[in-house]
Amino acid sequence: MAYLTIGIAYVVVYAVIGGLLRNHASAMAVFATVGLLIPALGICGAILWRRRRWIGCHRLFWDAFGIGLALWSIGHLGWAYETYVHQHQVWVQWHTLFSLCGGIGPLIALFARPHRGARPYAVAKVSFLLAAYGLAAVFIYAYFVLIPPLVPGGGNAEKTLLQLVQVNRALLFVSTTAVMFAARRTLWYATYRWLAIGTGTGFLLRIFTSLAIARGAYQSGTIYDLAWIVPFLCYLNAVFVAPDSPAESEAEAPVTPLPVWLSLVPVFIVPIIGYGTIFIYPLGGSGDSLRAMLTGLVTVAGLGLLTLRLATQGTELQRADAQMRLLAAATEQTADLILITRVDGAIEHANDAFVRALGFSRTELRGMKSSDLMERGFAQVGTHIASAVRDQAIWRGTIMRRRREGSTFPASCTVAGIKDASGNITHYVGVERDITDEVRLRDQLVHSERLSAIGELVAGVAHEINNPLQTIIGSVELLIEERPSPAILRDLELVRREGMRAGQIVRNLLSFVRRSAPDRAPSDLNEIVATTVQLREFHLQQHNIGITTSLHKSPLHVLANREEIQQIVLNLLLNAEQAIQLSGRGTRLTVRTYTSGRQQILEVADDGPGVSADVRGRIFEPFFTTKDVGQGTGLGLSISHGIAAAHGGVLELCDVEAGACFRLVLPGHAEAVSMPGPAAPTTREAAALRALIVDDEVPVRRMLVRLLERRGFEVVEADSGAAALAIAGGAQLSLVLCDVRMPGMTGIDVYRELSKKDPKLGCTFVFITGDKSALEIEEALRNVPILEKPFTAKDLQAVLAQVGFGSAVA
Repeated sequence: MAYLTIGIAYVVVYAVIGGLLRNHASAMAVFATVGLLIPALGICGAILWRRRRWIGCHRLFWDAFGIGLALWSIGHLGWAYETYVHQHQVWVQWHTLFSLCGGIGPLIALFARPHRGARPYAVAKVSFLLAAYGLAAVFIYAYFVLIPPLVPGGGNAEKTLLQLVQVNRALLFVSTTAVMFAARRTLWYATYRWLAIGTGTGFLLRIFTSLAIARGAYQSGTIYDLAWIVPFLCYLNAVFVAPDSPAESEAEAPVTPLPVWLSLVPVFIVPIIGYGTIFIYPLGGSGDSLRAMLTGLVTVAGLGLLTLRLATQGTELQRADAQMRLLAAATEQTADLILITRVDGAIEHANDAFVRALGFSRTELRGMKSSDLMERGFAQVGTHIASAVRDQAIWRGTIMRRRREGSTFPASCTVAGIKDASGNITHYVGVERDITDEVRLRDQLVHSERLSAIGELVAGVAHEINNPLQTIIGSVELLIEERPSPAILRDLELVRREGMRAGQIVRNLLSFVRRSAPDRAPSDLNEIVATTVQLREFHLQQHNIGITTSLHKSPLHVLANREEIQQIVLNLLLNAEQAIQLSGRGTRLTVRTYTSGRQQILEVADDGPGVSADVRGRIFEPFFTTKDVGQGTGLGLSISHGIAAAHGGVLELCDVEAGACFRLVLPGHAEAVSMPGPAAPTTREAAALRALIVDDEVPVRRMLVRLLERRGFEVVEADSGAAALAIAGGAQLSLVLCDVRMPGMTGIDVYRELSKKDPKLGCTFVFITGDKSALEIEEALRNVPILEKPFTAKDLQAVLAQVGFGSAVA
């Protein structure tokens, strides 16, 4: 709005000063010359000032625009020189060519089409196009305006000039108006609007100015000069509202180039007009010679420009071809599967990765459709993909591809459309990736989460089972101590043995469902193997598979993470069991442990189908499995192999005549398995013994009371941590047996509080728990003895001895 105000003010000031100087010829001449040059040169200055903000065809458009205004300024100065210095107002002179070319400059600049983007790649071609049309304009103006006056009887050049100017103004107005409507949805709409306003106003005003010139009534510095001033002020406003070029113009989508015939028009129109007019409207003598010479020169120059444009286009084609070869090489080298199809689904191109993944040759693929390579049930996906690409420009999803041999695999796919100049989709480009391993890993993670949830459920059930088991075993122990008849004693011994067996099963379950501890400790390989075999023994019997266990007669000491070694043994047992079941061959497993030098060895063998030679080399690869989909993840043996290597050992497949045999070799450890305990306190006399039992389970608490009373203790009970602290405050305690998990205050909290009040009591404190593997206590509590449910009287005696009450209660 500010530029418009300035323009109106300039017009008003120009009209006022022109009126005041109407009777002062010299001052009027200077004022008129400068007054008309200011808007034209102002446009050139504004273009130079903003030029750094444009690139590509944006800059080319304004450069051509500025060159036209500069040529018009030269022509105006020439006209002023001839009029005011030589006192001879002549409209048709050398300066006329500059003025005419300057006036047509904005029309030629429109071929740059700045509203279609900066397009740096098109600058060379568009520059030659502008130069060709500029050359054709020079030829037409010189041919019809400058040459005829040189020949006597050549016609009224001034009349021809006025008509040509008016035609130029009309073409400029029509062109800018048409481009304005074409760019109405772009940022250049405001620019074209000001250009259309300027050319339209100039066309109307120039009618009155031309009539004044024809009558000889034109005088510079008057209102007739508005035919130049008003358009120039509108052009200046267009320069300032023109948008800047985007920062990433190189990334713009290519624009459909102008038709080739537009480049040929200015080259062929010159000889057609030049030589044709000589025959139709001859001037005779030197006039026709000048026109022929001008036609020849301009034709040669036009052909030169056309040759340069073709050479430039050839270079661009070579560059584009090199870029296409580079992109094609990159497409062939990528690991992604790339497929290009026509709109009907017919395959146009497939890269090497796609060919290798599906097993078809390129010749075979050319006669197929994309739907032919999909799993049954996915053929209709193609219709959905086409619809999504039309509406959203892209489609992402998962499809099932079918290989040549009939197998399938899931592929993550992205499809986009390739459009022609009219915006219609001609091809689809799909980029795919085989996600078989990702799906397997996802399924494994889901399976692990399910196992984790089941583990928590098993842990809770096992904890609840341990309490009644403890009551049963403890009650049996009390009955046995009553020394019943031999027949009853045998029954009680059977009950105790089976109860301890159930308790061991619970412990084995808990050791598997709990998270493996990162620490390694001296362990007995025999004991780990025996415990694991017990877990699977019943299940194997249910499937008519026998198992023979042959353990070394002496403990096999290893420094290991117990839970991880258990996982290896269980994986080997499961693999052997599944091989027998799936093949229907074999009926027996053999588990053997032995020692060889400093190595402790476990072998798990079966009489099943064995491992074929073609898969022996891949048996320990992650995700490799010979089972059907959904029956295995291919991670069991690979994880076991990694655990063995982390322990400094080896897991290998042995060569046997029948079946399969896996051997686990672990380095031996000289240190025997031992449980560190606190320094035993001084043994107390039985008469001074007082024990506190803390447990929220009444049957367990009552059973412990009876066991301790028979060992000479005076026993007090507490059903919660708070009750235990209240009792301890007024009693001299020698021993505390406390359950770890209780409502409210836990056993660990009770230990801390009692240790603060009586540090000596911390040395005779015993934890009772049904889930030892779930305990998470700090290092300071690691040496506190733990009595794990279900326990026997012998286990209780051992713990009492550990805290210094061995001889007192014996």
